[in-house]
Amino acid sequence: MAKLSERAGYAAALAVGVAIIALTIALSDPVAVAARIAGAQPWLIALSCLLDFASIAFFALAWTVTAMALGVRVGVVDGFVASVLGLVADKLVASASVSGELVRLAYVKSRRSDVGYAELLATLMVHRFLYNVAFVALLLIAISDLVSSGGLPHALVFVSALAALSTLAASYLLVRPESLKGVARAAARYSEKLLARFYGGGGLGLASRAEGFIDSVASSVRRAWRRKGLMALASALMLLQWVAGALELGALFSSIGYSVNAWVLLVTFPLHCYLTALPVGIPAALGVTEAGTVALFVAFGVERSAAMAVTLLVRFVEVWFELALGAAVAVAAGVRQRERLLELARNWRVEARVLARGGGGGGKG
Repeated sequence: MAKLSERAGYAAALAVGVAIIALTIALSDPVAVAARIAGAQPWLIALSCLLDFASIAFFALAWTVTAMALGVRVGVVDGFVASVLGLVADKLVASASVSGELVRLAYVKSRRSDVGYAELLATLMVHRFLYNVAFVALLLIAISDLVSSGGLPHALVFVSALAALSTLAASYLLVRPESLKGVARAAARYSEKLLARFYGGGGLGLASRAEGFIDSVASSVRRAWRRKGLMALASALMLLQWVAGALELGALFSSIGYSVNAWVLLVTFPLHCYLTALPVGIPAALGVTEAGTVALFVAFGVERSAAMAVTLLVRFVEVWFELALGAAVAVAAGVRQRERLLELARNWRVEARVLARGGGGGGKG
C-alpha cells in the first residue's frame, strides 16, 4: 500500500510538471515553437550533447583533483561514473542535489572501502564549494559586463542577487562544517530516542559520535586548502564546466538560427541550473525549470517562441540525453560493482543494528 501511495504521489508530481510545461508552451505560440524545433540543425543538437558530456567530465575531473588534495584516491573513471549516476539521481528525485551527492558517496565507498565516510564527505563538500564559487564568480563577471553596457534587465538583478546570496550562505556551511554541530546534536538526540523506542536499549551516545564525525570532516576540509596548487586546478576545471554549459546553450540557439549575446548565455545558464536544483518536489524540477528558463530568456529580449524552443531543446539534452548516458554507465558499472554495492548495503544494516544495541562502531568512517 505504501509503495502504491509513493507511486501515485510521484505520478501526480510528474503530471503537475507536464501541465506547467503545456501551459508555458500554450503561452509561447505553439506553432512557432514547433516550427523552430522542426527546423533545428541536428548536428548542432549533437554538438550540444557533446558539450554537455564535456561539462560533466570537467565536473568529475574537478572532484578527482579535489579528492587528491585531501589524500583520497577517487580515480578519473570512478569519479566520472559516480558523477553521472549522481546526475541521474538528481533527475529522479528533486532534493537540491542531496540525492546525487549521496549516490556519489555510496558509489565511491563501494569502490574504496578503506576510505572513511568523513574523508569522502569532505571531498564532496569542498568540491561542491568550488562548484558554488565558480557559479557565483561567473554570474558576477557576466552581470558586471551587462550592467556596464546597460544590457541587464532590472528584474534579473534581484533573481541573480538571490541566487548568489543563497549559494554563498550554503558555501559557508561547506567550508565550516563545525558550524553544524548544534543541528547535529539535536538530530542525534532525536534519532537516539527513536532507536531506543523501536529497538530498546539506550546510552548510544549518538550526539558525541555526531560531533566527532563533524570534527573529522572539518579536519579533512582544512587539509584540502593546504594543497593550493590542486585547489587552483580544481577551480579552473569547475569554471570550464560552467563555460561548457554556456556553450551548450549557445549551440542550441545557433541550431534554430537565433543569435544571443555570449554574456547573456553566461548569466542565464547558471541561473537555469539554479532552477533545476530547486527542491520543488517534482522529478527533474519539471515545469518549474521550463517556465523559469523561458522567463529568463524573455527578460533578456529573446523572442518568446525562440526562448521556448531552446528551453525544450536544452531540457532534452539535460534530461533525456543524461538519463540515457546514466543508463549506459549504470549497466557498464553494474556488471562490475553489483556485489560491492550489495556488500555496502549489508554493512550499513549491520552498523545500524550495532548502534541500536548500544555497541561500539563497526566500520571505518
